[in-house]
Amino acid sequence: MAEIETNATCGETGPEMYCKLVEHVPGQPVKNPQCRTCNLKSDYDYERHPIKYAIDGTNKWWQSPSIMNGMDYHYVTVTLDLQQVFQIAYVILKAANSPRPGNWVLERSLDGETYTPWQYYAITDTECITRFNVVPRTGPPSYIHDDEVICTSFYSKIHPLENGEIHTSLINGRPSADDPSPTLLNFTSARYIRLRFQRIRTLNADLMTLALNDPRDIDPIVTRRYYYSIKDISVGGMCICYGHAKACPLNQYTKKFSCECEHNTCGESCDRCCPGYNQKPWMAGTFLTRHVCEKCNCHGKSEECYFNHTVGDAKLSLNIHGEYEGGGVCLGCSENTVGINCQSCEDGYYRPKEVRPDEHWPCRRCSCDLRGSLHSACVPDESQATEGLAVGSCICKQGYAGEKCDRCAFGYTGFPLCERCNCSSEGSINQDPCQPPCVCKVTDMSGWYLTGADGEGLVWAVPSRETAHQVTVSQSDAQTYLRAPYYWSAPPAYLHKKLLAYGGRLVYSLSYDTESQDDPVRIISAPDVIIEGGGLRLIDSSSGVTVYPFSTAEHRIDLLPESFQHHASGLAVSKRDFHSVLNNIERLLLRASYAQEHSAIYRLVMGLMGRSESGGMCAVGYRRVNGTLYRGVCELCQCHGHAEHCDDVTGHCLDCRDHTVGPYCDRCASGYYGDATRGTADDCQPCACPLLSPSNKYVSTDYRKS
Repeated sequence: MAEIETNATCGETGPEMYCKLVEHVPGQPVKNPQCRTCNLKSDYDYERHPIKYAIDGTNKWWQSPSIMNGMDYHYVTVTLDLQQVFQIAYVILKAANSPRPGNWVLERSLDGETYTPWQYYAITDTECITRFNVVPRTGPPSYIHDDEVICTSFYSKIHPLENGEIHTSLINGRPSADDPSPTLLNFTSARYIRLRFQRIRTLNADLMTLALNDPRDIDPIVTRRYYYSIKDISVGGMCICYGHAKACPLNQYTKKFSCECEHNTCGESCDRCCPGYNQKPWMAGTFLTRHVCEKCNCHGKSEECYFNHTVGDAKLSLNIHGEYEGGGVCLGCSENTVGINCQSCEDGYYRPKEVRPDEHWPCRRCSCDLRGSLHSACVPDESQATEGLAVGSCICKQGYAGEKCDRCAFGYTGFPLCERCNCSSEGSINQDPCQPPCVCKVTDMSGWYLTGADGEGLVWAVPSRETAHQVTVSQSDAQTYLRAPYYWSAPPAYLHKKLLAYGGRLVYSLSYDTESQDDPVRIISAPDVIIEGGGLRLIDSSSGVTVYPFSTAEHRIDLLPESFQHHASGLAVSKRDFHSVLNNIERLLLRASYAQEHSAIYRLVMGLMGRSESGGMCAVGYRRVNGTLYRGVCELCQCHGHAEHCDDVTGHCLDCRDHTVGPYCDRCASGYYGDATRGTADDCQPCACPLLSPSNKYVSTDYRKS
C-alpha cells in the first residue's frame, strides 16, 4: 500500500545513545533512569526504529538522530507516498517518546516534485511571522477560505512530553465542507504528503544553552534528549471520484482503490467523460448536480469524440436531441463522412438532399469531369450549397459549366478547351457572345460635334436632358459657324482601325424640331453617311430616309462595300477600297439637317457600330497567308472537318469539335478513341471501360485502334 521514507533515522551509522526528556524533568517519577541505545542494524528489535514503524499500526515508532549529532538534525523530512491521488480529509500525527515537533510544515504534492503547504506549525505565534511570514491563527485552528493555509502554535506546546497528538483537518471547518467546491477538491487532492520538520521542541531551561554553545561543548545528557519520534501517522481520505461514484473498492490486481464510475464517466477517478460522451465538457459532480456526460451525435458513424469550446460557443454541434447545444466533435467518421457530427461527406463525395446523415452509406461519389472542374470534389451537402451550386455540383474552372463541369459556360466555346468567345457580353448587345458579328453597345455620347459636309467649322454637342445617350445642337448655334447641310462628326472611339466592323452595321437615330409644326418644310439633298480614310471619301449609296420635324428616323447601314460609293465619281466601292478605309477611318460624318430651317434643334442617338469576327478577310474555313491585308492567298484550314476557323499565323485549329483535340484536331480527346483524321463527326467514340456510362470509365484514355 502506502510507502514512507525519511532523510534521517537514528542508528543509521551505528549505535547511538539517547535519553528521554521525561526522565530529566523534576518531580516526574523515573521508571527507567538509564538511557537507551538506537541501532538500526541491531539484532534486537527494540533497538531499531525505522521509518516504516510510523505507519505499521503498532506501538513501535520511528526516531530521528538527536542533536548530539549536530544541529542539522533539527531539519528532518518525512515523505508519505499514498500510491494514488486521494482527497485527504485529515492528517493525525502521534508522537512517541518525545514531545511533538516545534516548527514544521505539512505539505502536499500530486507528482512528488512540486510541493505546496497545507498548514504551518510554530512554537510561538511570533515565529509564524518571523519564520513563515504568515499571520498566526490563535486558538484552535479555524478557516475562512476553502484553500486557506494557516499557521498555528496550538499543537507545538512542550506538553505532553510523550504520546502527544496533532490533528490537522483539511475539510471540516472550511466553508464548502458539506458540498465541496472545486477549490476545496483541488486543495485536498494529494498523492504525496510531506512532513518538513525544522525545529525540535526543547525545555526553556535548555534553550539558552543550545542556542549559544557548540553542541560539542554541551553535556551530551542535554543534547541526547532532543530528537523527533513518531508512533503513528493516520491519513483519512476518500478516493477522488469527483462525485461520479458511490463506491471505491480495492482492486485486487492493481492494489489500488478504483472508483465505480457512473454518469458516463471513465478513469480511475472518474475524471473524464467516456469515449463518445463528450457533447458537453466534463464537470465534477456535487451533492446537488450530477453533471452527466452526454453522448455525442455522430449519426452512427463514430464512437469517439472530444469537446471543443470554440465549437460549443458558436453552437455548431448538433446533440442527440436535435439541438445545437454543446461542443462535441466526432473523431474518425466512417462511410466517407466528415464534419463535426459526421454529417457531411469527404472530398469527392456528396450526400443527396433526400438522404439523411444517419442512413447507411449516405455519401455518393462525385462525378466531376476533371477537364472542366477544379478538382474531383463537389458540394458535399445542403449546408454548403449556394444559389448557383446545388448539392453534388462540381466546382468548375473558368469557362466551364454544368453540374459535372462537362460543357462550356456562356461566353465560351469549344469543349473541352472552352476558350473565351471574342464578343464581350458586357460591351455588346449580342444574345450569344459566341455568334458573330459582334454588335457593340453605345453608352458614351461624349465627343460628338456638328460640322459642315467638308468638315469645316465645329459646334460642340451637349447632352440631352430628356433622353439618355442623346446629344443636341441648336440651329442658332450651328448657323453662326457652319454652312448647311450640317453633319454629326464622330469622336475618336469610332475612328482609326475598324477592320473588325466589316460585315456589321451602323445604326443611329436622328430627329429635329422647329419652332412651329405649321411651317413649310423644304427638303434638301445630301449624303446620309460620309466615311473618309486611306485617301478615299465614301458616301452611302442608298437614297436615304427623309427626316421630318418632330419625328425620329432610324438609319441602318450595312458595313459592306456594296452599301457605299465613291463621293467624287459615284463608282462602286471594291472590297479592297472598303478595307483601306476601315483600316484607318479619319472621319465619320452622319447627316443632321434634312431641310432648310431658320430655327431647329438637332438630336442624335448613336445605336451601335457592328464588327464581325473574321473581318471579312477570308471565307469560313480559310486563313490568309503569304500576303498583306489585301493580297496573299486564303488557304484552307487543315482541321480534318472538326473546326471552322484556324489561326492566321500558326494555322492551328480553333474550337475543335467532335471530341477531337490537337493543333489540327487530329487526335481524339481523353476518354475517346478512333482516327480523328478521317474527317467525319463520328471519328472519335467514347471508351467503354467497362461500360459506356461516364461513371464507369476507369481510364482516361483508350489505346485501341479502329
